[in-house]
Amino acid sequence: MHELNQHKIAALLPQRRAQSNKGSYGSVAAAAGSLAYRGAAALCVEGALRTGAGLVYLASVEPVIQLVLTRTPECCALPCRTDADGGILAADAAAVRQRFTEKPAVLLAGPGLGPSAARILNALLTADAKWKAAVLDADALNALAAGELGQFPLLPTNTVLTPHPGEAARLLGCSVAQIQTDRPAAAQELAERYGCVAVLKGSGTLIAAPGREMLHNPTGNPGLARGGSGDVLAGMLAALLAQGLAPFDAAACAVWLHGAAADRCAARTSQLTMLPHDILTDLADVVKELTGR
Repeated sequence: MHELNQHKIAALLPQRRAQSNKGSYGSVAAAAGSLAYRGAAALCVEGALRTGAGLVYLASVEPVIQLVLTRTPECCALPCRTDADGGILAADAAAVRQRFTEKPAVLLAGPGLGPSAARILNALLTADAKWKAAVLDADALNALAAGELGQFPLLPTNTVLTPHPGEAARLLGCSVAQIQTDRPAAAQELAERYGCVAVLKGSGTLIAAPGREMLHNPTGNPGLARGGSGDVLAGMLAALLAQGLAPFDAAACAVWLHGAAADRCAARTSQLTMLPHDILTDLADVVKELTGR
């Protein structure tokens, strides 16, 4: 197992080129939020914008769109109708998939989707989908674990799963205690079973992939143990994928940066009082220290 460090991350981070434009840094298409969970969409969108994606689209119901645009007007809105559960109508999710057929984007799906998640994912992950990569988090993982995406779900080739221990337990059909007893084994089984990069969150987040040596992340602190932290991480990860990093490298960068920004945030405020969106305030200083830019 390798431990991540600032030198490895600095070497992987995408650089901004003088002769470039927004199209040079890729697009993220986030399917996130519902009437019950509006903030999750705001957090993942801001995480993606602050980590360098050229364009970030949000597909969500109208009240969520309004909230997000108030916080981050840089987001591109894809308003969707609301279904009976307060989530994105599946037919509108299918239209989002079709929109990105010609110019593939990175799909970020799950934060705040609520009970509509399976219907939304089945509309987004079809045989004709052309996603550049995908980050599945939160409710998307619960739908996957419940078998609601089919026995052999059509996950994009470059997929990253980002479960916390509870979600990992559901994905593997075991208890949280079993996950925590041998976290490396659980992370590797997730990667092998689903054929993708697995980010097992928690104290000492682990990154696993089939045929790769596992990575251990030393950054982060208990101040991250609150709702919304994972939404920020998912957005950061999607942005790095959009900029062309391979899934394993993108996961390594996102996890390390997220934890390092949280450590700086805790030093500036406190582990007790810091909030997930505060992390993004400190991300800029972490990146400047790494790159000088």
